[in-house]
Amino acid sequence: MANIKVLILYPNPRKMALMYGTIALFSALLKREGVTVELFDTSLYKEQGLLDPEEVAEKYLMYKLASHKYKNIVTTNDIDVYSALSSKTKEFKPDLICVTCVESTFEYGISLLKTISDEKILTIMGGLFATFSPDYTLSYDEIDIVCVGEGEKALVDLVRRLKSGSDYSSTDNLCFKNNGKIIKNKIGCPIPLDELPLGDFEIFNENRIYRAMEGEIYRMAPIETHRGCNNICTFCNSPLQNQIYKNQTGEKYFRAKSLQRIYEEIKYFVDTLKADYMFFWADNFFTFSLEDIEAFCEMYVEFQLPFYCQSYPTTINEGKLKLLKRVGLHKLGVGIEHGNENFRNNIIKRNYSNTQAIRSLSLLKKYEVAFSTNNIIGFPDETPELVMDTVELNRAIDPDTASCSIFTPFRGTPLREYAIKKGYLRDPDLIAPSNLDSSVLDMPQFTKEQIEGKRRAFEYYIRFPRKRWKEISRIEKLTPESERLWEELRQEYVEKYCTENNV
Repeated sequence: MANIKVLILYPNPRKMALMYGTIALFSALLKREGVTVELFDTSLYKEQGLLDPEEVAEKYLMYKLASHKYKNIVTTNDIDVYSALSSKTKEFKPDLICVTCVESTFEYGISLLKTISDEKILTIMGGLFATFSPDYTLSYDEIDIVCVGEGEKALVDLVRRLKSGSDYSSTDNLCFKNNGKIIKNKIGCPIPLDELPLGDFEIFNENRIYRAMEGEIYRMAPIETHRGCNNICTFCNSPLQNQIYKNQTGEKYFRAKSLQRIYEEIKYFVDTLKADYMFFWADNFFTFSLEDIEAFCEMYVEFQLPFYCQSYPTTINEGKLKLLKRVGLHKLGVGIEHGNENFRNNIIKRNYSNTQAIRSLSLLKKYEVAFSTNNIIGFPDETPELVMDTVELNRAIDPDTASCSIFTPFRGTPLREYAIKKGYLRDPDLIAPSNLDSSVLDMPQFTKEQIEGKRRAFEYYIRFPRKRWKEISRIEKLTPESERLWEELRQEYVEKYCTENNV
């Protein structure tokens, strides 16, 4: 198989994510091996039978409105996505299909693969879901190989062996089905990020570079600065990923790129793709030391484009913030998660005080940096009353925008196991949905309907005067009358907080 063709399948809900850096890396690595690569990205297909994440976020006022501006720039494909995939595979005739997905898109990915199952194309699946559930993933006839952990080196090794016709069953990070048994190979060491090539982002449709931020549309470049996370939050699967790599390789999964490599990537996006906004992809950009931030700012002066990054209340530092603001920090995403200190520390394992959070985020006001808070409701053992502590903390912080996601028990997270143990998650094999979807937990003290009601009212509780809370509480009941009131309050909210000068 000297000349090999690879189709990368990305089952992604419409407008859910930026151009995905991992796909760009796979494409660059494979093309370096002489492989012909094409991408089937579902992101711009209109009819998928899935939630549109941006429509949901705007519905619940999680960020400033931009739909009317999007429609003038980003077009979507009206062709049925399943028919389009079938036509693509018949035309391209790939030797290998690579699928990358998260848990909430796994079933969508399988439904796409079923469309082309008669063509019997060798298929490998990777991503977080496959990493934490390889046996389950391989139980589907549509999947031949699973990649556990990082896929860059494993995919190159697999393709080299396919090209040479040699046995690939011993490839690191890969799992296979063999006569009814699953063979799991060891995990290879984490790849130094600077050794990876620049991603091939030109494989994406031109429209995929456009993204909304603070109500405006930009040509936005996603740049991975760190991989992994040092926190031990129980709703996240990063702690288990860290443990897997530590146990099997003796090395840390969490690491950062050099500033020289970050510079090269910025330069590529500006010169080649004409990007005018940078999205620095890291769970916590502020884990860079002050010395590194100083060096970053000296480098970034050449560009001074607006940029977005993320942090936590415990790591926001005035010295770093002041430097970053000078060179273009436009918006910061801050993980609050919950407003009750005891619940946050004991259940979520996010240890900081509310006083510390209020003090840290006041610095963002001081330096006029827009920021959003990330909040989650519907945790195991949570109550409606505890949600109001999260509301109160957000009122004290006064963010520019506040998201309210619903807890979802992803595989590989301690809270999924806790929910099963407590009887809140009755089906241990359940595929967790997106955190924009409804709750899947059955909790007597906080029902699914109550969780949805709190999500509906969350932003109103934060913005409107406390004297209107009794009125707002009425929309928590999911009735036709409350629906009408919800629409009235939403219209009032939009008129007050989402004017053309404030979107």
